[in-house]
Amino acid sequence: MNKKYIYTVGYTLFQKGNIIDVNQMFDTLALYGINFLVDVRSVPFSKQYPQCNADNMKVAGKKLGIPYMNMPEIGAKASSQQDVFSKASDIFFEQEVFPIVKSYRPEKTELLGSDEIVDFRKFRHDEHFVSGLKRIEDAYDKNYTLCLMCSEKKPMDCHRYFLVSKALEQRYGDWLEVRHIVEKPDGGICFISNSDLDKQLETFVCEKKKVLNMIFKEEILDNYFGKTAQEKLNDFCDRYWNLLHGWKRFNYNNTENYD
Repeated sequence: MNKKYIYTVGYTLFQKGNIIDVNQMFDTLALYGINFLVDVRSVPFSKQYPQCNADNMKVAGKKLGIPYMNMPEIGAKASSQQDVFSKASDIFFEQEVFPIVKSYRPEKTELLGSDEIVDFRKFRHDEHFVSGLKRIEDAYDKNYTLCLMCSEKKPMDCHRYFLVSKALEQRYGDWLEVRHIVEKPDGGICFISNSDLDKQLETFVCEKKKVLNMIFKEEILDNYFGKTAQEKLNDFCDRYWNLLHGWKRFNYNNTENYD
């Protein structure tokens, strides 16, 4: 079976001084054969870059020939009532990493093992979130090629990688491949795969001295899930990344545009 492609992009990739070059962004989408732009921000507004607000993006999409829509079902925001939270110590099992210093966390608060945060594994199976994935599947049944847009320039720092694209590959990986539009070292534009990002994440996590020491403890990876050592290492890295990017239940109902 020939695979179809779904792309992701962060609009700050096209930042020019104090504005976003929306024309360049849409030109890039057209270059990759994308014919529908899907905004995956829970709150599709930006104080800093108002040209990327939902209403303005709809106008730009109509003018530039690639329709735009917001799909909040697959945004990063959850309500405190959703069953997508876990204690941090139940997500990542090596207790010596706690506390996580506030400079590493999205809401800039220290993370203790007893704190409840969004659990990526639960979120990827949440009913509301899955309804968004099914809308994507329906779009591909109608021969659309989508690009999922959020704000972050680097996909590894964004839920479009660690929540959405991982969920898409788990569900539809036999026919759908995720490609992330990024900046090349020379300033050009290219795309990378989920597996490329997994390798980048592994490198980042393993370069942290405290984490590296844990990995090389005897049988430490046996605490994690996977059939092979590599799969267990991937699970280890995914869970550690969850500590750095999962919002606390207490702070999760804020109105900031954080995704």
